[in-house]
Amino acid sequence: MKSRKAKFGVACSLAGAMSVALVGCTVGSANASSSASITAPKEVLTVGGLPLPKYTQKANITWWSWVPNAQTEVSIFEKYYPNIKVKLVDAGAGSTEYQKFSTVVQAGAGVPDVVMLEFDMMPQYINMGALADISQYVGNLKSKFTPWTWNQVSVGSKVYGIPEDTGPMGLFYQSSVFSKYHLSVPTTWSQFEQEALNFHKKDPKQYFAYFSNNDGQWMTGLLWQAGVTPFQGSGNNWKVDIDTPQAVKVFTMWQNLVKAGAVQNIAAGSPEWQKNINSGLYATAVGSAWYDSETLVPYDHNLTKHKWRAAIIPQWSPGNTMDGDWGGSVQAVTKVSKYPEAAAIFAAFINAAPVELTHDVAPAKDGGGGLFPAAIAGFNIPAFKAPNPALDNQPANVDIFEKESSRVNTKFQWSPWTSYVFNELQTEIEKAFTGKESVQQALANVQQQVVNYARSQGYNVTT
Repeated sequence: MKSRKAKFGVACSLAGAMSVALVGCTVGSANASSSASITAPKEVLTVGGLPLPKYTQKANITWWSWVPNAQTEVSIFEKYYPNIKVKLVDAGAGSTEYQKFSTVVQAGAGVPDVVMLEFDMMPQYINMGALADISQYVGNLKSKFTPWTWNQVSVGSKVYGIPEDTGPMGLFYQSSVFSKYHLSVPTTWSQFEQEALNFHKKDPKQYFAYFSNNDGQWMTGLLWQAGVTPFQGSGNNWKVDIDTPQAVKVFTMWQNLVKAGAVQNIAAGSPEWQKNINSGLYATAVGSAWYDSETLVPYDHNLTKHKWRAAIIPQWSPGNTMDGDWGGSVQAVTKVSKYPEAAAIFAAFINAAPVELTHDVAPAKDGGGGLFPAAIAGFNIPAFKAPNPALDNQPANVDIFEKESSRVNTKFQWSPWTSYVFNELQTEIEKAFTGKESVQQALANVQQQVVNYARSQGYNVTT
């Protein structure tokens, strides 16, 4: 997805924009009128294969999205709800959109009815009071989604968005390289480390993998997969626990491999990185279910030669089956929308109706959305199950990522300070990897800086 490419190299400049009045704030006087206009749910019908409220009023809603070929989603929806007209706006992806959205929310003008966000940004906007609780309209759809994704959009009984796509993590590897050097696909991180060191001795000109030093979201995915839960809480009360022994263990392993020359410390998305992907410099890559379509297809023009495949991500303890997530998006209804029910119906329909899912999971190059769906029904779509030409015709969604999706650690939570956290994590880990401080000190610094920042914003924080 376009969003994933935008995430590479994001400097998290949102920290300042998002720090304004995060606690106890409102989004303008429109909140009161919007809440007053909310009506009780109407008759529930099966629409496009999904149980949704009947909607007979006329509504005009605006949708900010960066999904490829999104206008097709709108066209499909309007066939089933012809009285709801949707204006699609591409407001950019990642930080570009978030900056615009934060600006219009604080100005109280130009706010879309439905906005595409990533999971990690949800708590910030919930706490800003920017998003509407849509549980009365679509709360009955919980069972339609992978359980952990519904947790990401919910606070108690309140629902603030509809999960769209996810990024369960896996290990991608060049089977041509593994065959040439008689390497085993690692099932544990200890084995990954040993294979990396052995491979580098056999071929010092290549790297076993790369470490994305500019992507705090990817780094956090590594912690998530290792069972680290840096944040727990809701509303104004949070516990911060970043510098755990397990977190130190994760980054120390990567630091050791960088020091040994077996892993390259590099900014993902940079011209050098793109060149290296194309030349096959990396024997493996830790990525998400969308990695093949958003990294390998656009940047590796030698896929037939390299023969990439996907595998279950290595575990920190033999026999474990825990995974983390890197990426994933939500369609959220804004609190100032004049048509919250129509907006909620739209968000649910495009992400879970079987008639939409066929389009959603189709490759973007074929006119689809190129998504790894959050809706369980998406796993049954033929296009989802099909062999993947980018992965040597491996049906990786079925072989690997459907399994990985069920293994994502459901205890993980994002904080209301995601942008700030990513920025500090990237900065401090880079210091550690360049020898300026230890990994333990780097994480301790992140811990203290995040705690101080959160408290400065008025949050009650424990450690």
